[in-house]
Amino acid sequence: MASQVRLPLMVLAIGLVAAGFATIGAGKDRAPNQDSDWLGVIAGDDAGSEAELAAEMAELFANDSPFRVVPVPGDSGLKNISRLLHDPHIDAGFISTDVLAGAKTQSAGNDLAERLQVVARFCPQEVHVLARADIKSLADLAGKKVNIGPAGGSSAVTATILFRAFNITIEPLALDGHAAIERLKQGAIAAAVIVGAKPTPLISEISASDGLHLLPIEFAAGLEEAYLPTGFDRDDYPNLIEIETEIPSVATGLVLLAAASKNDEGHTERLEGFVGTLFSHFGELKKSGRHPKWREINLAASLPGWTRNPAAEAWLTEQRKGSARRDPQVRIEAGVVPSHPAVGQDQREALFKQYIEWQRAKGH
Repeated sequence: MASQVRLPLMVLAIGLVAAGFATIGAGKDRAPNQDSDWLGVIAGDDAGSEAELAAEMAELFANDSPFRVVPVPGDSGLKNISRLLHDPHIDAGFISTDVLAGAKTQSAGNDLAERLQVVARFCPQEVHVLARADIKSLADLAGKKVNIGPAGGSSAVTATILFRAFNITIEPLALDGHAAIERLKQGAIAAAVIVGAKPTPLISEISASDGLHLLPIEFAAGLEEAYLPTGFDRDDYPNLIEIETEIPSVATGLVLLAAASKNDEGHTERLEGFVGTLFSHFGELKKSGRHPKWREINLAASLPGWTRNPAAEAWLTEQRKGSARRDPQVRIEAGVVPSHPAVGQDQREALFKQYIEWQRAKGH
């Protein structure tokens, strides 16, 4: 073993995990085995690509780390927040940013920002609305059965906000991703909302002959605070999108959080070890053959209104000092030191907002 110290079981909450992905059960009923210490990764259902992201991240801990990271189920939503705050076996978790914003507003005493800290701001998660061939627009879904996923999950929260913004009333269903796709193919429901980083495996697996397609979502008033304009093209889903065709959509974010403090021995030490390994080896996740979303993540990006975890802040501070000694103009981008300044996520979002204001000034 890399270390003789026995670390308590730790669970991290990350996105969505695919069917059949190996998991080690989290919680009080599961203890580390005789050979290794385990860090569980709490995920969601199998509707998104977060399963792949979680698996690739776990590979960083496969060899030289004193513990391993293993996915377990979650929802990237309210369930993950609850377990992050109250489950002694969970030290960090992935939460969708729109879910987080709503929970912060509704939290008793509005103290959620004091109880949770940012480890890293992750990649955007695109909103997919998959529909039958006879459904041509979001407006066509009015009064129809639409699957938005289990209550409190990231897809359900995002879908609720989305349809409210467009003043569309639907009949919501709470099926998991696979069940929703089957109901769609049978014509039993009109559409399914799936929130996940593109390309999302569940949608990539759909055949062109299944008669399903992605609906356009136009960026509109009411979405500026929590969402960004984006889109899909043939490179994302060659099974559903024709050449030189782009389907507009919107995206929310994903953030990795940690509890500021817990009545759990070793909590701080476990987070320090996790951050050290993840941040130091983050460049490996950006290599060819990995999920393309890793290349959109800037570990130095902040989340307005939230405090960064001390271990993450300390790591970034040391990297900035080292970079400044080598080259005062160099910035940290996604865990590596690039040869030229890079545009970070915060800057991209600022440009998006400037573009929106420019469009409004022109009367569009």
